[in-house]
Amino acid sequence: MTRTAPGTTPAVDDATAERLAAALRCVTVSCENPVETDQAEFDRLTTHLEACFPLVHAHLELETFGHARLYRWAGREDSERVAAILLAHMDVVPVDDEQGWTHPPFAGVVDDEFIWGRGAIDDKSRVMAILEAVESALAAGVKPSGTMYLAFGHDEEVFGAEGAGRMSARLRAAGVRAELLLDEGGVIATGLAPGVDVPVATIMVGEKGFATVRLSVIAIGGHSSMPGRQTAVGRLARAVARIQDHPFPLRLTPVTLDMLSRLRSVMSEPRRTLLGLVGVAGPAVARVLAARPTTEALVRTTTAPTMIHGGVKPNVLPQRAEAFVNFRILPGDSVADVLAHCRRVVRDKQVRIELAGTTSEPSPNPAAGPAFDLIADLTREVVPGIAVTVGMVPGATDARYYDDLATTRCNFAPIVLSAQDLERIHGTDERLSRTNYARLITFNRLLIDRLAR
Repeated sequence: MTRTAPGTTPAVDDATAERLAAALRCVTVSCENPVETDQAEFDRLTTHLEACFPLVHAHLELETFGHARLYRWAGREDSERVAAILLAHMDVVPVDDEQGWTHPPFAGVVDDEFIWGRGAIDDKSRVMAILEAVESALAAGVKPSGTMYLAFGHDEEVFGAEGAGRMSARLRAAGVRAELLLDEGGVIATGLAPGVDVPVATIMVGEKGFATVRLSVIAIGGHSSMPGRQTAVGRLARAVARIQDHPFPLRLTPVTLDMLSRLRSVMSEPRRTLLGLVGVAGPAVARVLAARPTTEALVRTTTAPTMIHGGVKPNVLPQRAEAFVNFRILPGDSVADVLAHCRRVVRDKQVRIELAGTTSEPSPNPAAGPAFDLIADLTREVVPGIAVTVGMVPGATDARYYDDLATTRCNFAPIVLSAQDLERIHGTDERLSRTNYARLITFNRLLIDRLAR
């Protein structure tokens, strides 16, 4: 599976890299309208998985939900005890700027250092790494003492209702309660935490909620030479400005306090001293975190106006205008709170305010569970010399459907990424290094070995 790269860093061999690359060549773009999804590409991926991992498909039970795949690996000692549910998703987001890619996004190019393509990080590498690890364990005669489930969704990028939604309902109906739930989310980041010189593994223990609010105004049209005191566009713009100018208050949640506590020992001064005083200096700490967009998300429900449109011509008064504002909701706030907040700060009955599209509440009471230390220990084994902390996924993952099905929830992959690497996720030139792919496979195999004890 691995070879030695320059600097004695382990990396996957050509055959292992090619198996991932072939999966990346399947154009499994999920669409909100299922009719627009190319089902044949998902069939191609299914065929590839079954060809690459014969032992998995010979020894594990498989139930499908459309293109989603739920595997059951019966435990050696107690098939009723569920040791883990490992989640990943097979779908990807579309590509907007194909001409800007170094290699075509669905070509699955492999070079000496990287495996290139849409889904290389998010999230086909985790699908393939889990299956590589299980196939390897089966070949070695390893079997977990408690049952494991592998749940691979096919529509995570369009909110996951048909994949994760149906698979989680199936497990819930069967009375499944796992010791560990593991999904995508956190990574090992370099250069992202101010005052921390070592790479930081952020193992997410929950996720923020999300809601999009639609603001709309209807007005009488006419010629722009005879406007009233307020056009539909003007009224709407004022409402959007009020929402943006009145964000949710800053707040340190228990998860953020735990995160800072775990990082304090590796922080430089004066941050280390400041964090030691967080009990009395909490507002100051929150303001420091709010100074950067990447950390502001830790201390408030964020507000992002994303779309606005109205009118048909420059000299015609618009009869309708609408805007959309996206919120990522901190635990302790709710979707209802978002709606109430918008109505309170807009203070204009002529502006209609309503929810648009899918919403999700934040994880209830997120915290590091009993199996958190296992994931942390395995991460340090795969990538020594790092700091490990907790966090919250700012976006949405399939794991939210399974929140009540496990004692410990972790969203994490032990891959080392820079800020520039993170921008490639859903962006241009998505790629994964051979070394990082080796880390993914090794981590999953170590997890299986530990669960086999």
